[in-house]
Amino acid sequence: MKKLVLLFAAVATLFTACKDDCDHETIEGDYSKDIVGTWTCLKNGLAEALVFKADGSFESVGVANGEYWEELNARWELKNNKLTLSAGDYKSEVSLEIIPGKSLALVDVQGKRNVFEYCANDLSDEVVGMWVCTQTDLPESNMTIQTYQEDGKVVVTGFSPSSNSFVTNRESTYKVVGDLMIQKSIGGMGFTYFPTRLTYTPNGTAYGDILSTTAIPLIEDEYIEATYSWLRIKQNLDLASKNYDYSKIFVTNVKGEDKEFEFFNTTLNFANLDNSVMDKFLKATLFSVNFPNANTISYKFLEGEQFTTLEAPIVVEENKMTIKMSANKNAYRDVVVYAFQDVDDCQLHFYMPTDSFENFFANMLIQRLEESQDLDINDEVAVAEIHNNVKNAIQSINFSIVFKAAGK
Repeated sequence: MKKLVLLFAAVATLFTACKDDCDHETIEGDYSKDIVGTWTCLKNGLAEALVFKADGSFESVGVANGEYWEELNARWELKNNKLTLSAGDYKSEVSLEIIPGKSLALVDVQGKRNVFEYCANDLSDEVVGMWVCTQTDLPESNMTIQTYQEDGKVVVTGFSPSSNSFVTNRESTYKVVGDLMIQKSIGGMGFTYFPTRLTYTPNGTAYGDILSTTAIPLIEDEYIEATYSWLRIKQNLDLASKNYDYSKIFVTNVKGEDKEFEFFNTTLNFANLDNSVMDKFLKATLFSVNFPNANTISYKFLEGEQFTTLEAPIVVEENKMTIKMSANKNAYRDVVVYAFQDVDDCQLHFYMPTDSFENFFANMLIQRLEESQDLDINDEVAVAEIHNNVKNAIQSINFSIVFKAAGK
């Protein structure tokens, strides 16, 4: 709550301030029901979300000067338009001005007002998925793909289709309260956390949902509002009868144990793994990914001197694909992939979160060990040990694959 006190002092100087001779005519009433809900503010790089609950508790989440805070166990009490906010030893009283369902202002003893907007919907579920934007601040990038996961992680990929290369592929974290998103900076922005206001339009175009993000960054000593539009293209992936060939791999944020794994005649070490090793490996082994129908994925790869094809059921939910490897063998674990198809279907982009890559990698190890008769896949303890060893060896990885449509 100490940080909340600092925010009240900081935001008061930036939100609409009353002159010394300004008088407020506050109409007293019982607004204890109207205050319940989520209220957010965003101005000049400062942001806060207040969630007032009917049981007298409230939460505060926000950013001031690039620093994030949250207070999740505070209390509120409203009497005659006087709002008392408290947490632990801290207590503050402000006057309340409210237009139910629209705006709320907290007025301090000096007459300065902090204005919040009412949020009818919480957008935390709607944000989850893969979003594409062709307006970007990433240098040399003319396409940015942001993949928001359910676990609060986001992967930001800058991509240049003209040169067929990635500019950046970094993992960060985010939190959404109401229509306010607070995302951890991926570097180079001069601050740690970055707040934006969200506007969500389902089926905003024929291609899919629209997500607009509005921020007010400090640019050359001046706060300038910037709004970008993100498109969730092809929420329902059109995969049936599609054939793709491996094009390239992009691996970043690799951290892990200094330990060598023998993987399809390639030695991998997640303490010093880079793009070139994985690209060389996949070019030599993975030849194509096909979809015989909308519910099946098929891999064609080179194992030794022979081509092998593996199939598995898939479940597609918008841009999220779950490869049901466990349907083939109980020893395998399912792999979650986030996918993106270009509008002209020339390319298919796969992104695997760390957990998914760990499952994918362990599944392949189990397959090789079973073939060499070094593992009984019915031995649950031995199988679990392989999955645990992989999980312990790979602390984090951003793993993206680009496929090209066959014949293009």
